[in-house]
Amino acid sequence: MNNKQLTASLLALSLFMVSCGPGRISERTATPLPTQTPPLTPGQMSERTATPLPTQTPPLKAQETTASPTKKMPVIFDDDGSPDGTTALFYLLSHPEVSVEAISISYGEAHPEVYIQHIGRKLDDLGISTIPLGAGQDAPLAGNNAFPEVLRQSANNFWGLPLPNAEKSYPAQDAAQLIASIINQTPEPITIFVSGPCTNLAQAMRLDPDIRENIAAVFIMGGAVYAPGNISDLLPDPNNTVAEWNIYADPQAAKEVFESGIDIFLIPLDATNQVLIGKKDTSQWRMGGETADFSAEIYDSLLDSWAVESAAIWDLMTAAIMVKPDLCSFQLLHLEVITDEGVTSGQTVLDSNKEPNVHVCLEPDVALIKQTLIDVFSSSQ
Repeated sequence: MNNKQLTASLLALSLFMVSCGPGRISERTATPLPTQTPPLTPGQMSERTATPLPTQTPPLKAQETTASPTKKMPVIFDDDGSPDGTTALFYLLSHPEVSVEAISISYGEAHPEVYIQHIGRKLDDLGISTIPLGAGQDAPLAGNNAFPEVLRQSANNFWGLPLPNAEKSYPAQDAAQLIASIINQTPEPITIFVSGPCTNLAQAMRLDPDIRENIAAVFIMGGAVYAPGNISDLLPDPNNTVAEWNIYADPQAAKEVFESGIDIFLIPLDATNQVLIGKKDTSQWRMGGETADFSAEIYDSLLDSWAVESAAIWDLMTAAIMVKPDLCSFQLLHLEVITDEGVTSGQTVLDSNKEPNVHVCLEPDVALIKQTLIDVFSSSQ
């Protein structure tokens, strides 16, 4: 990257606060985690139960959420066009136990039709051409919550990172139709990764409600349960102190997904605030192939632009946990999404009096997550 590109990269990435801005990259939530309810382990995460106590939940069979040693986990990847989400994509592409069946970009941090072309170009550069691409609508299902336009323009410029095949274009389907089609075509239940607003997935379920029957689980980076929200990281003096950006950008979509009856595994700010990486980590990623090197480049530029030693890895740790759920202890909770406009729009509210609907990661294994990233990236081709 030349000096002009680097300057553009640092400027663009200084605006990026993907799911959780730099205002909290080095601090953990000051609110202690609840001690009344024992945390769920992956062996306890399973079918819905009418009893709200996690300890009485029937055990989940390992093959329902983890990749088999001999069979790859089929995954649909859905992001909103962020550097961190892009890093998560290349982590999954590097993982020997994952098969990415489709890639879609949702409304959120980027303009979907623009950013999916960036993904196509980068995949082409890496020799990956068989994964279908999708672009969602450039608006939420309801309301007008939105990331700042200056941030979205930075996504249009691929955050100042080198962009190969800049003159080429790639076929991209409607994201909701693509998601529904892939789910229906997959012979076994498929896992959905969502690291932006839930717009595309909610639309896919509107198109074909029956796809829920062939979804193994949905892993979402989003929300804040006991931790404060992060809207203030991108908007000056906001009144909303409780919402997280991915849920805030399309609360209606999140509400529909949360109420769908699908097994949802949520990695909120409570967990992502706890896991930080620095260049010591990314230098070990670089021992792998091109995808690992590009992922390290994204995070090194991010660290430089923020002038910090370490930063959170919101979408990336969600990807790692999806493949290996025992990287976090989950609690089965009932979360409501506030869809009304106002100072609580997009808040994920805990209601202990209702049947649980979301498995929530609250206690991540920090050291093991970081080591898992090193292991996967460093051994990639």
